[in-house]
Amino acid sequence: MTKKLDRRKFIETAAGTALATSIAGCTRGGEQDNSGGDGNSGGDGNSSDDGSDGSDELAIPLAEYENADIDWRQFEGTKVNVSAVQHPWVDAIQPAVPVFEELTGIDVEWNILPEQQFRTQRQTDVSTGAGQFDVFFMDQVVNQFREEGWLQTLDEFFDDESLYDESWWKPDDLFESSRLQAHGGGYTDQWTGIPITVEVQTQFYRTDLYEKHGLSVAEDLETFVENAKTIHENESEVVGTVGRGQQGYGMNIYILNTFLRQNGAELWTDFPDDSGLDTDGVINAAEWYTDLLQSYGPDGASTQNWSEVLSTMQEGRAGHIVADANLFWPDLTGEDSDMGDSIGIAKVPSPADGEFGPNAYNWQISTSKNAENSEQGFLFMLWASSQPTNTWMHLENEAAFSVRQSVWENDEFRSRVGEDFAQVTLESLQEAKPDPFDRKYPEWGQRYSEELQRAINGQISAEEAMVQAAENAEAIYDE
Repeated sequence: MTKKLDRRKFIETAAGTALATSIAGCTRGGEQDNSGGDGNSGGDGNSSDDGSDGSDELAIPLAEYENADIDWRQFEGTKVNVSAVQHPWVDAIQPAVPVFEELTGIDVEWNILPEQQFRTQRQTDVSTGAGQFDVFFMDQVVNQFREEGWLQTLDEFFDDESLYDESWWKPDDLFESSRLQAHGGGYTDQWTGIPITVEVQTQFYRTDLYEKHGLSVAEDLETFVENAKTIHENESEVVGTVGRGQQGYGMNIYILNTFLRQNGAELWTDFPDDSGLDTDGVINAAEWYTDLLQSYGPDGASTQNWSEVLSTMQEGRAGHIVADANLFWPDLTGEDSDMGDSIGIAKVPSPADGEFGPNAYNWQISTSKNAENSEQGFLFMLWASSQPTNTWMHLENEAAFSVRQSVWENDEFRSRVGEDFAQVTLESLQEAKPDPFDRKYPEWGQRYSEELQRAINGQISAEEAMVQAAENAEAIYDE
């Protein structure tokens, strides 16, 4: 059984993609402008200019940064403009931003928008060469931006001894999967940004039903199917499992990509000529996932998105979530969940003869070639992702998405979020194998997801879907 701890503050603010912040418009320093939202600022809602609940004391002592061999004040009197998605990371870091401003003499201005509005504004800024934003959130379009010449890679800043101190910043503390995604998902040996948040796929299960039916947590796919079958066939109004079925490159294929890699396959056997989507490993994974949802999932499984998957489990209508973001944990175990005391977390299952390798996703922060203050932006990125800032965010301001291994190993943090959540996340991130986002991934990934949805819906076989997905992906690169 999962040990329950008092995590009220954690549950309120750390649900990652399951929580939306309400910050909108342009703000400065640690301030939050909620004029465009619903008045719920995330955290405890008491962020102030100095980051210390109204006192004159900075949130983090400057001494934590002054021992770095970095000329923090070389751009004193300038500013850095940060464009961000409404995200718990913003809530978590804003109270500490006055530390950066005091340390560097650089003012920080924020432009914070809902995700779709942010993407549109970011695209306009970089494609027109406006360069309004010195730092911005970066996601699956990283290689599109890089190959279009819009993105400023960071290596020249890392090579500047006045801007960077490797022994202080400790890049080896970043998870390998996070460093990979900050290098274009492996498509370049240059830094495309600095990772700031990570989520990794985990398995969620009903501990009460496992106890009732004498089930053991599944480590392999075969056992998972048997567990789902037992619950499905012996519990009224409870399906065996639930998982993302809806089309979208952040939906059903986000889950399937874990299982295809665990089956020994990969996206792009030979980039850009052979997508690999019609190989045995991908077809086996697609057949397993579609059969699972068709046999033991809910009606309409092919249209379920991540929020519907979450609510199905929260309401006690499913025995498992086969694989999804570890950041579901707070919502599943919180007071708003009907199953709050009966949810366990474990690593995702893998084939008995396969290799464990859950999907992981990172937000990173980047800069553009036309940004006016990229050097100042780099100092902000470095400060924001450093051990002192990252540790403070996760120990003192309720974050739970660190890209640094040292945070997940920190006893105080583990006590706050719970040993089960921390240990499963740590072990999963240490072996994570994230999606490699090539420059046209959003385009061909959408087509791939549409074919998978058709298979889950029973319109075509999984094999037919993957053969068609392969043709679609390769045709996009032939255009």
